[in-house]
Amino acid sequence: MSKLLEEGRQRGGRAGRKAGNVIEAMQRDFRMMRELYPTVGDLDMAGAIRDFDRERLACTPDYTMFPEMRGLIDRHAGEREGFRDATGFDETAAAYFYSFAFFMLRRFNTRHVARYDLATPQLQCTNVFFPHGADGVTISDNRDDVPRPWYYKAVVQFRLKKIPKKKLSPIQGSVASATLLDEEPSCIFPCDPWELMPRECLKDIREMVTFMTRYVEFWGPANQLWVDEDLNAVAVEKSNCRVAYRYPTVNGAAAVTACSYLDPEMNAFKRRQTTKAALLKGETEEDSSDLKFSEACDRRHQRLWDLTNAEAGRPGGATIWGALGVVADEAVPFPERICLAGEKVDPVREANANWTLTQHAQVVTGPKRRGLYRSMQDLERPRSVTTYLPKLVLGEGVEMDPEWQADLDSGKCALADHLIEPRVACNGDDPQRAAARTSESRAPQ
Repeated sequence: MSKLLEEGRQRGGRAGRKAGNVIEAMQRDFRMMRELYPTVGDLDMAGAIRDFDRERLACTPDYTMFPEMRGLIDRHAGEREGFRDATGFDETAAAYFYSFAFFMLRRFNTRHVARYDLATPQLQCTNVFFPHGADGVTISDNRDDVPRPWYYKAVVQFRLKKIPKKKLSPIQGSVASATLLDEEPSCIFPCDPWELMPRECLKDIREMVTFMTRYVEFWGPANQLWVDEDLNAVAVEKSNCRVAYRYPTVNGAAAVTACSYLDPEMNAFKRRQTTKAALLKGETEEDSSDLKFSEACDRRHQRLWDLTNAEAGRPGGATIWGALGVVADEAVPFPERICLAGEKVDPVREANANWTLTQHAQVVTGPKRRGLYRSMQDLERPRSVTTYLPKLVLGEGVEMDPEWQADLDSGKCALADHLIEPRVACNGDDPQRAAARTSESRAPQ
C-alpha cells in the first residue's frame, strides 16, 4: 500500500467519524437541487453524483502545469475507502460527501438555470478586514439567510467565546459568488490548492495570488479575503473559471460581499451569463429578477468598500465599534444598505427574503483582543438584528478595560452571558425564560 493511499484512508476515516447522517443530508440537498434546477426533471441524482465522482477521479491533470498534484489520485482513492469503512455507507454517499459542491456548481449550475426566484434567495454575507486597527487587527462580518426553524441552535444559541492568541489564517473571509450558467473547467480532478501551496507563498500576498491563479479552475466560486503573514490583504472575486483581485487602497483594509463582481471584466461576464439565463426563462433584460438582483448586489458591494475605506482612514485606525458599524449599516435604503431586514429586490416574484441573522466585530491580535456580537433571537417573528444589544466578550487572558466597562455601564453593550455569574430565579420568574431573555448569539463564520 502506497504512503498516500494509507494517508488517504486515515483522512477518510477521520472525516467519516465526524460526518453525521450523510444519507439524510444527501437526500435534503438532492431535494434542494430539484427545486433550484427544475429542468433536471426525473434525473437519477444518486447515479449522477456517483458517476461524476468517478469522472473526477479518472480525470488526469496536466502535471507539467500542476506538478504538485502528482500522486494525489492514491490519496483520493484512499479517502473514499476510509470514509466508507468508517461510516458503512456506500460509494454514492462517499461521492456525495467529497464531490457534491463541485457537482452542483461545475455541472448543474453550468447546464441548468438556477431559479432563485422560485426557491431560496442567494446569500449576501459580508466580511471586512482592517489590518491596522486602533487596537490591533480588526475584523467584522454578517451572515444573511432566510430565517429557518432549524437554525435555532446555529443562530439563537451561538455566541463568540474566548478569543485566543493564534496565528491568522490566510483566508479571512469567504462568501458566495456563483454565476448563473457559469463556465465548466477543463479539468475536474479533485484538488485543494491551499493544501499544495508552498510555504513561501503564505509570506507574500503576490506569490499567493500567482499560485492560486495557476490553479484557477480548481477552487471557488467564492469572493474571499486573503492575507499574508505580514498582513497584506487582497479581495478576491471568483467564478468557476475566472478570477480578479482588488488590492487595498486605504490603510490595508479590504472587504467582500456576496453575489457581486466589481471588476469590470468579471462584472461584464456575469451580466452576459445572467442575461442568457433571463432569455431562457422567457424574461427580457428589463424585467429579469436575476439582473435586478445582481445590480443591487453591485451597489451594496460598492457601498461596502466606501464604508470600509472611510473607517480604515479614520485617525488612529478602525475601531471595533466602527468595524461593527460597517456590517450593521442601515443608513441608506435597500439595496445599498449592508444590513438586511427582510427586503426583496423583486417583491412580486421573490418567494423569500434575506435577513441579516448575525453580525460581529473582533480585535483578534494584541493585548486588547475582544469581540462584539449579536444575532436574531426570534426566527418566527424576525426583526432587524440591529435592534438587539451587542454582547461583549473578552479575549483569553484579557482583563476588563475602563473604556469597555464604561460601554457596559452606559448600556451600549452587555457582557456575554457566559461571563455573567448565574443568578437564582425569584419572584416566580421561570429560570428557562430568564435565561432565554438574556440569550444572544451568532452563527458560525
